[in-house]
Formats: sequence, structure tokens, C-alpha cells
Amino acid sequence: MPSKARVIGYIPLDRGLRAKSRVSKLLDVTRAKDDADRVKKLAIAVKAFNHHDKDTHDADIKSGAISIVCNVLRSCSPFFIAKSKEVQHLCKILLQLLRCNEDRARAAFCLDGSALITVLLEVIEINYRLGRKGDVKCLVLVQNVFEKLIHLARVPLTMVKRHNELLICLINYINGVTGKLAMYHSIRCIATLSEHTLNKQAVLTFPNLMASVEICARHMCEAVRQEAAKTIFHLTMATKNKTQLTHTSKSSWMDVVLTLTADRERSVQAKIYAINALSHLATENENKIVMVRHNDGFLIASLLRIASDVGLKTSSSKLSQQAAKLLGALTCRATASRIGNHPGLLVTFSALACRQDQLASVAAMTIKKLATHIRSNDPCHARLLQALITISYGKSTEVLKWAVKAFAEQASFPNDRVKMISQRGLLPALTMLIDDKNNVVRGYAEVALSAMAADVAKIKDMEIGKLLSLVMANKPCKQAPQRRCYSPTSVLDFAFFDD
Repeated sequence: MPSKARVIGYIPLDRGLRAKSRVSKLLDVTRAKDDADRVKKLAIAVKAFNHHDKDTHDADIKSGAISIVCNVLRSCSPFFIAKSKEVQHLCKILLQLLRCNEDRARAAFCLDGSALITVLLEVIEINYRLGRKGDVKCLVLVQNVFEKLIHLARVPLTMVKRHNELLICLINYINGVTGKLAMYHSIRCIATLSEHTLNKQAVLTFPNLMASVEICARHMCEAVRQEAAKTIFHLTMATKNKTQLTHTSKSSWMDVVLTLTADRERSVQAKIYAINALSHLATENENKIVMVRHNDGFLIASLLRIASDVGLKTSSSKLSQQAAKLLGALTCRATASRIGNHPGLLVTFSALACRQDQLASVAAMTIKKLATHIRSNDPCHARLLQALITISYGKSTEVLKWAVKAFAEQASFPNDRVKMISQRGLLPALTMLIDDKNNVVRGYAEVALSAMAADVAKIKDMEIGKLLSLVMANKPCKQAPQRRCYSPTSVLDFAFFDD
């Protein structure tokens, strides 16, 4: 026996007995005589749990401390304002208990998370609606607890006790006449739950839940819209949800997602979530056709506007890149002609490809994808060739690589070669690219030019090598480039222009 025990008769208790002694202080609260006695005993409990020993907090939670706090908190309803001191102490105890280990905290959420979120949302709603008459300190503490619970909500719904009641409560706070703060925390909880892989199908199919997400997506509060966009983004990551979201008959989720990208004043992060959600939907071939045809090309028009709306901010540039990438992802054999025929698309993307940033490479790659599927019998073929001529004078080597690859692919089809030979300015552009310093650019340009030369030589009954030597001999000498004005409504002036 230690010397301390021999001197003063101290015998250390095991961890379980200590936990019971601390939890007994919470049980004393339930046996308080009146409100004043209750507040006094809660203050004693706050001091008892105020430490940073994770294992001790684990033992307290295992002994049922959070369940007791939740029951005491529910007993204060609906008099949360009159008993704001008690609510403050209870929130402090919850924050102290949640200093435990991560696994124990998640287990506690599965057991008591539904009841806690329900009562905390009630406290938030009452204090928010009362405004200055509410308890600001209490509201801050409740939101801090909610922040902890949201972090723990990334668990399968099937493991959460009474999870159906939790989802119904969240739906009611969104659909009901509530303040934006309770709505924000409700949709945020749904967004966190939808992040888990096993919850994506359950959230999508739960009655009236997606209607609540749609309400949040159209809400005036930017934070609420952002969480709604995050929810949709998480749901589109599940393969089973992609077709259901695109082909649903009750509500067109394409329109819901596009509302998040429509207004220029909306959150950039919400737009990024929305475009990423559309990118996930575009991975299914069936969805590409539906998305491109949706509302007579409204999706293409929205993405084109976002791609061309390049600001000075990094976030705006990133958003434009993602929109341009999405248009490239939507391009396939069944959709290329419709995308290429969209008014102003090829002109805009050829102008973007002449920039000096990452967006230029993405725009050139999209044009190359269109060139892979668009043939000479398509109405937009001439505009495509003119766009390729324009980006041939781009300032980036990556852009030139995409341009010559597109020329080479077009030159592999006899009918396309006929149109290429007759296209004004195309042969001078290719002869210029043959002298490029980059081997890849030079090689693909020679392939395209040789393929066209074979057709011309066949017509004129001349050898290909002799014809190519004549073309190279008649190549105009290099002169100092003259600056020209470039109109975004026309790509006829293809030689030189500023950004």
C-alpha cells in the first residue's frame, strides 16, 4: 500500500467508481428542490467535468452522462429563456464531455444525437426569434455544441437511434415557419449525414427530404444555399442516385442545381458545389444527352456564361475552368453537334483559348473534343475549323498541342479534308505551326498537312513530296506581327489580337 494511504487512510477508487461519483452530481440535479438549487448543483457538476482527460470523459459518457444531460435539457422545454442559466450550464457540460476520444463521441452521437439535435434546434429557434430579448450567451453555447455534433454526424443512419425522428425534425424546421438560423443548422446536418457513403440512397429516398433541400437551394440566405448545394453534391456521388436525379418526373433537379449557378451575386462555393454535382451526373452516358437537351440548351448557356465570366479572383477563375471542363465532359458523339451549334460557344471558347492561363488550355481541350466528333456534314463544322484557326495563334504551347491534334483528327476523314482545304486561313495556320519549336506541335501539323496534300496531289496528278516543297517554298516570309482588334462576335480576324 502506498505511503499516502498508510498516513491518511486514502485508498484510490477505480475509474468506474470515479465516473459514477461524477455522474451522481448530474443525478443530484434531477433531485433539486427548486430552480435556484438546480442551478447551484449544475455549477458543481460543471466544475467536476472541467478537465481534459479523454479517458475519464470516455468513462463518464459510458456511464450515461450525456443521456442525463439530454433529459435535463428536455425538462427545461419550453421555458428555455426563463431557465437560460440552466441551459448554459448544461451546454458547458456537453462541451466538456465531448472532449473525449473520437470513437466514443461518435458512439454517443449514435445513442443520443437525435434527442440532442431536436432540443438544441428548439433552443436556437426560440432565442433567435426573440432577438435582443433572447439570451445571446446561451445561443452561442448551443451553436458550439451543435458544431461538435455536426462533426460527429458522419455515421451511417442505421446506427443512429431514432434516425427517422431526426430526419423528420430536420424537415419540419426547414419547411415550417422558422428563422434562417434553425434552417441553416438543419440543412447543414442533412449535408453532413449525406456525406457518408451508406446514407446517400437513404437521404434521397426519404419522404419530403429532397423537397426541403430544394427549398434551401432557393433560399435568400447564402449560407443555406451553400449547404443545399453541398447536399446535392454529396448525393450525386452515388452511382444509383445519378439516373434518379436526372430522370425524375416529380421535380427537375437540373433546374434546382442551375438556380445555384444563375445569379452572379450567389456564393462562389455554392456554384462550385453545383458544377461538381453536374460533373458527377455527366459521368453517365445517358445523362449527357438529357443534360444537353434540357430546356433547349439552358444548361449549355449557363455553363458558357460561367466559363466566359472570368474575374480577377482565383475562385472565379477556378469556377470558369470547372464550367469549361464540364462542357468538355458533356461532349460525346451524341451531343457534340448540339453543343457546337449553340450560339457563340465556339467563338467564346476560341477567345478563351488565346488567354495566358490554365483556362486557355481547358478551353482548347474542349474544342479538340468537339473536333473529335463533329464531321463535315454538321452545320457547325465551318465554325469549328475557324475556331481551330483562331487557337492556332494562341500564346500557350498546350493550346497549340490541342489545336494540331484536332487538325490531325479532322484530316483523317476524306470529307473533312475537303472542307479543310477550302477553309480560308487554315493552310497558312498549319504551315506556320510546322515551324513551331515544340516537336509535338510540329509533328501533328506535318501529319495534318501531309494528309491534305495527298488529296491535292491526287487531283493535280503530282507527287506529295513535290507538292509539299512547293507549299513550303511559297510560305510567306516572317514579318513583325501587327496588332489587330478582335471582336468576340466574329472569328474571321484570326491572326493577332489581345486578351
